[in-house]
Amino acid sequence: MTTDIERFCIKFLARPETKIEETTFIEIFHEWIRLQKLKGTLIDVADYRHVPNGPGVMLITHEVNYAMEHSNGEFGLYAQRKLGQGKTNKERILELAKATATFGALLESDSRVAGKLSLEGGKFYYMANDRLRAPNTEEAFAAIKPDLEAAAAELYPGQSVSISRLENDSRDRLTAVIQVEKSVDISTLAQAA
Repeated sequence: MTTDIERFCIKFLARPETKIEETTFIEIFHEWIRLQKLKGTLIDVADYRHVPNGPGVMLITHEVNYAMEHSNGEFGLYAQRKLGQGKTNKERILELAKATATFGALLESDSRVAGKLSLEGGKFYYMANDRLRAPNTEEAFAAIKPDLEAAAAELYPGQSVSISRLENDSRDRLTAVIQVEKSVDISTLAQAA
């Protein structure tokens, strides 16, 4: 087992006051592709809202798949890393967390969802997408935790951060919950990133 994990996901949750018609994301993401609003190669938009607890509305890029989705009954912004530049696991975690926060801040600021979508930046899930290198065990969590702590220290400087393993089915992905004590706006996290 190694902590050198290339494939993983991050999810920032929507705050409870979020009330939005999700078809709006389709229009927004298509516009972002046309206008090249994000770094990287923007490819397509996919609508999986019909899939229960599925990926929802996705913006597919060459480097990352972004989705506004409902897995585990929690609505939020999900990002799946496919390619990136970070050489260490900590750098890869930081890179995806910062890119996802930037994506979330850009989305929140869009006039079509402004005031309707609010993402919590002070808590996110980290999900390992490599069951060979990071099985869903305490040992694998202990191996990845120092990288998560180092990344969280840079994302939330001067704040007390808790990192815990999500108690889920052993057949599910290894998932960690990274959280600070106080609420953080996703736009604040994106600016600090």
